[in-house]
Amino acid sequence: MVARPWLWSFTPRVLAGLIAATYTAALGSALWLRLSREPLLIARTQVATDILLTTGMIYVTGGGSSGFTFLYGISVLMAALVAGSETARAAGAASVALYLGLALGLASGWIEAPPDQVAESYGLTTREVFFGVTVNVLGLSLVTVLSNNLAERIQTAGGLLRAAEESAAELARLNDDIVRSLTSGLVTTEPNGRVRMVNPTGLQMLRLTAENAVGRDVHELLPLRAPLSVLSDEGENKRHEDIARRANGESFPLGYSVTPLISADGVESGWIVVFQDLTEISLLRAEAERAQHLASLGRLAAGLAHEIRNPLSSIAGSVEMVRDSSSLDAEDRHLLSLVLTESERLNELVSTMLQVSKPVAPRRIETDIAQVAREVTAMAQANRAEASGIFIRHRAEGTVLAIVDEDQMRQVLWNLLKNAIQASPKGSSIDIAVVQTDDEVILSVTDQGVGIDPSQRDRIFDMFYSERTHGAGIGLALVRQLVDGHGGTIEARSNVGPGATFRVALPKRPSEPHLKPPA
Repeated sequence: MVARPWLWSFTPRVLAGLIAATYTAALGSALWLRLSREPLLIARTQVATDILLTTGMIYVTGGGSSGFTFLYGISVLMAALVAGSETARAAGAASVALYLGLALGLASGWIEAPPDQVAESYGLTTREVFFGVTVNVLGLSLVTVLSNNLAERIQTAGGLLRAAEESAAELARLNDDIVRSLTSGLVTTEPNGRVRMVNPTGLQMLRLTAENAVGRDVHELLPLRAPLSVLSDEGENKRHEDIARRANGESFPLGYSVTPLISADGVESGWIVVFQDLTEISLLRAEAERAQHLASLGRLAAGLAHEIRNPLSSIAGSVEMVRDSSSLDAEDRHLLSLVLTESERLNELVSTMLQVSKPVAPRRIETDIAQVAREVTAMAQANRAEASGIFIRHRAEGTVLAIVDEDQMRQVLWNLLKNAIQASPKGSSIDIAVVQTDDEVILSVTDQGVGIDPSQRDRIFDMFYSERTHGAGIGLALVRQLVDGHGGTIEARSNVGPGATFRVALPKRPSEPHLKPPA
């Protein structure tokens, strides 16, 4: 019954209010922090609130001689940890100022002591006030200095940590970009060969997803012919090749190499397998072998052509002399004429073989392609087409000028017309056209033969390829060689219905500087 009046006196009510204010401030700061994007302002407000509450606690617990002055130091330390050195210095200065004001105010009577406490306990002597103020101010000052130093160290360490995190993140992004940008497949494995990672190129190459690849044995994904350790020991730059199979069942040639995966401390932590799809390289190899084979055939053909040409001329001359003899009957003369015709065809074949085996650079001059086409058409009509019952229709603009080798263009048109005559049935017609654009001259020869099988369209310009029962298949090869020498293009098109069209596109002017040939 005696304690009840004291519980409702000034000091207990102030302490209860301070406790309630402390919890209210903490709850308010938590809610504010969830709603606000300014955490520094919230921290500084909380520190200021703590210092004011500490001052109230010191006032009701003895003033300058209170034992709760250490709470100022805690507030300064918290300011350093959560708000930085600037806030810590401000909190230290505010704590010193509030403590000095409270202690001196109570000692001088400017501030009254709590009414429910003994007034003598607040009535300190000058010496006691000086001693208490000195000790507490020095303590607060020392805590402020130490807290400021701590805050600066935390800020420095935080800056270094952020820089390190940013650097690590940048390195991680760079590593991801490098791995993602590799044109080769890349697999990393654990020491036991289980797949850790496959880069996007490797997944695309194998037609897999990361979920289907990670965790599997690498030998299930790639046709490695030996354990990883054995493949790695065969040499750092040792390359291996084999036939791999994609997830969809498609097979393809694969090249790969295996190297150990070394960690930062120099320990082998797995394996790296780098692999490539060798399909294109295999095609290039096959093309190179084919080109080498054709070159060998070309050299052989050139040698045979030289050996055949001289005796062929002798045979033709001798047969012509015998044919003109008066002692032969009509049937013998007919047979000898057939021999001369075939000898002439063989001579053309030998000449074409020599041209293909020894290509000559074009001697370009300004040439009327339309006039060349008219002359070649007339010659073909008189020499070959008329005998076969074939009519050649010519369509060309008045004058079509281009910087070309005139003799080689005659050879191109002659071979195309000869090929068309051989492909066309008796009584049909052949169309030859010459048109021009701003940069090109277009030559086209269209026959009414059986056309071109689409599966053979890419091969008809190859050396020694022919679908006819007679003919060596080098006329179109020579045409393509001459057209390529002029920087042009040639293509064969099957028409709707019977027939085929050979289309030659030539640049009006060469890409390199034009040199006029000597007279």
